[in-house]
Amino acid sequence: MTNPTLKQAEEWIKRAQAKATQLGVKVSVVVVDAGGNPIALARMDGANIITPDIARGKAYTAVAFRMHSKEMAERMKDRPAAGLGLTQVSGNRVVLLPGGVLAKNGDEIIGAVGVSGATSDQDHECALDAVSA
Repeated sequence: MTNPTLKQAEEWIKRAQAKATQLGVKVSVVVVDAGGNPIALARMDGANIITPDIARGKAYTAVAFRMHSKEMAERMKDRPAAGLGLTQVSGNRVVLLPGGVLAKNGDEIIGAVGVSGATSDQDHECALDAVSA
């Protein structure tokens, strides 16, 4: 299994922040490896203090369920008890909101980027931009 390097994680963070700046929002960005372990984190000046924790949860959710957190949130929208159960059993690491995007090398999941601080759709857009190049 290949994990993102620190250099790669920092590049993804820069791309997500560039998209956030373009959108006029302040966000936190967290990059995790395929096991959900953090590699890098950055909180833009002016981003809310809770956003790093939410961003990490979104990234963790993506790797834990092997799909973007937006897809998992959609699956759980009509099943709030199941969503709450998943959050609780994970020790509150799962965050069922858009903004966690898988990073892949071919078909292999190598990690994820989590973004928080804007609307959930903007968070998702920033995370997608981070890993798209």
